[in-house]
Amino acid sequence: MTELDNTAGCPLGVRCESCGLEADDLAVVTVECALGVMCLTMCRRCGTASAETTLRAIAISTASRLVMQHAGHLGITVDDMRLLQNEGGRRPWAQPGYRWVQ
Repeated sequence: MTELDNTAGCPLGVRCESCGLEADDLAVVTVECALGVMCLTMCRRCGTASAETTLRAIAISTASRLVMQHAGHLGITVDDMRLLQNEGGRRPWAQPGYRWVQ
């Protein structure tokens, strides 16, 4: 079974995609949103922050592109990703604590 948090095939960027910092402690992390799971290059500070504070504002088109790219890194389709999210109980939009960040 494909693990949605697997970042082995994801490229490491040159700067944090949240704060823009070019640092030595960059890593690829996964973030889940209502559209799916996306991979992002982040510094240690942003990578350990909650998704709500890390991704203050992200365009739907950007989130969509990032989710599709991560599905490609995993070798699955976005539909496969959705099925895996549902099977694994990873549906943050259905959880009581989940809210859309605007």
